[in-house]
Amino acid sequence: MPFIKTKNIHVTPNRSLRYICDPAKTQGGLNIVSVNCMPDARNAYLDMKQIYEYYAGRKFNEPMPKKGYAKVKLIHYIQSFDPKDNISIETAQKIGLDLVREMFGEDVQAVIATHDDTGKIHNHIEINVYDLKGRHFYSNKASLKKIKRLSDEICQRYGIKPFDRKNYVRKPIISGYHEWNHLRNGTSWKQQIRERIDELITAADGFDDLRLRMEQEGYTFKDGKYICVKAPGQQKNVRLKTLGDNYTPERINKRIAEHKENSFAKFVEPFYSIATSIKVKAGAYKNTSSIENTCGRFMRLYEILVQEKIENISDAEDKLSVAEKKYATILKQVQELKDRITTLESEIKSANHYFDDMGIMQRRFPKKEQDKSAVAVIKKHDFKKKEDTSILTEQLEKYKSEFTELNEQLSSTGGEVRKYKAIVNEYFQIFSGESYVDRLVREAKENITIDDWNNMISEQRKIILEELDTLTNPPMYYLEKQIWDKIVKLRSMNIEPYEVEKLIRTLAVMRIDGIRKIEDARKFAAQMKNSASTSKDDSKRKLYEHRADDYERIISAERNIDIYPPERKPPEQKKTLPKKRHRR
Repeated sequence: MPFIKTKNIHVTPNRSLRYICDPAKTQGGLNIVSVNCMPDARNAYLDMKQIYEYYAGRKFNEPMPKKGYAKVKLIHYIQSFDPKDNISIETAQKIGLDLVREMFGEDVQAVIATHDDTGKIHNHIEINVYDLKGRHFYSNKASLKKIKRLSDEICQRYGIKPFDRKNYVRKPIISGYHEWNHLRNGTSWKQQIRERIDELITAADGFDDLRLRMEQEGYTFKDGKYICVKAPGQQKNVRLKTLGDNYTPERINKRIAEHKENSFAKFVEPFYSIATSIKVKAGAYKNTSSIENTCGRFMRLYEILVQEKIENISDAEDKLSVAEKKYATILKQVQELKDRITTLESEIKSANHYFDDMGIMQRRFPKKEQDKSAVAVIKKHDFKKKEDTSILTEQLEKYKSEFTELNEQLSSTGGEVRKYKAIVNEYFQIFSGESYVDRLVREAKENITIDDWNNMISEQRKIILEELDTLTNPPMYYLEKQIWDKIVKLRSMNIEPYEVEKLIRTLAVMRIDGIRKIEDARKFAAQMKNSASTSKDDSKRKLYEHRADDYERIISAERNIDIYPPERKPPEQKKTLPKKRHRR
């Protein structure tokens, strides 16, 4: 992405030419376009001096006038290339030469020097304002616009992307020595405002929010054609646009949006990528229910983050805090309402007892606790007859309806608490520094079912049978190769089908758990036996015993690899001695 800027040279053409032609900077990238001119700064200067003085009628090295501006002698262009363009000095030199020829023609006097002293390759191009035929060149907005367009076109021919001017941000312009001195000493008001805006970019929701925050800190803003700002203690307002392109309201809004997008991606991406990482590291276990559940959990958390636009851990913690407070409030209301319902049910029971079971003397002189409670309820509500107790019944139904609604709210809020708590907990687990994916995979493998185990073996068995039928022999370790060869031999002899199936299952188990040595099988078998002896869950214990048997088969297969199947030989015939003839 080439970038072009320009400046006019009035009174120091010789010094400028010597600077750009400095051998320490040009690194061999030097081209002087002129008639009868040797490629060095001195001859270029003399050649340009001769042409300028001939056509201008003025001295090339005249001093600066006391009033007004000096005449322009040279126009200095700088053509910079992005390090991402990855171009060589030679290519940059060719681009500069093509640019000069297409812009100014063949009669121009120009010096093109390619430097890489600033960390990125750039061309210095200085042209005489008069060419060999006396044509005068001017440096203005129109000419700068034209040379920028030509630069982009030429660079595209060399496979370089054109400069992105829409998203280009210029550095803040230092207006003079006074401002430069304040910047150097750390007393610049402009720099103070810039730094505060940069800090608030990460916290504000937009320019209006950033402005409100700054006003709360004592900064004052003034609206008009240009928005101005003044720091606490500052005497004059400063236009935002004079702080630099990065500090206009439009650019501030764009920077805030970019920060949110980047921080959101950085926060959300681990939840998505960890699910795929689990699948990769799970190997043969990737389709088991426990691995699917673990990956599904992270995908659900990822969807929540995207749907609710939770951009960072602070947002998640804030939402968790709000949900916990809401849950505590609803729980308190539920408990209070439950107590009211219990009290009301007791009062209804006491009122019914008063009107249904108690006589006149019991009502006047109650002796039992039940009777005393009933009389107290009647006096409290001033009931005269049983029909009056319907008020309590209606109130009870209302409380029960409210209780049901509150319970639903409590359940919903509890779900939110668990949701945000899971996000917060998983976030800190992911960035805790340990290999979280490995731990999740290990835990998921421990939680598979016996059906998962048999399904994995069945899938591996199909793959092994396809390999046997097509005689494709995949890369294998020594132990695997021994069992593989034994299977092939048994199948070729068309005997011992039961032994073949056992060996195929053994090979499938080895591939599932990546067992390369017999020591691995012994270790897995010991682990399964230990887990089976300590497990309190019957289904888990059966799985551990089942897997232990499979690992034992690997050990048995290795032990007997050389002795079965026995070589079947034809039965030996008994040797018969010839009968002796007896002499008579």
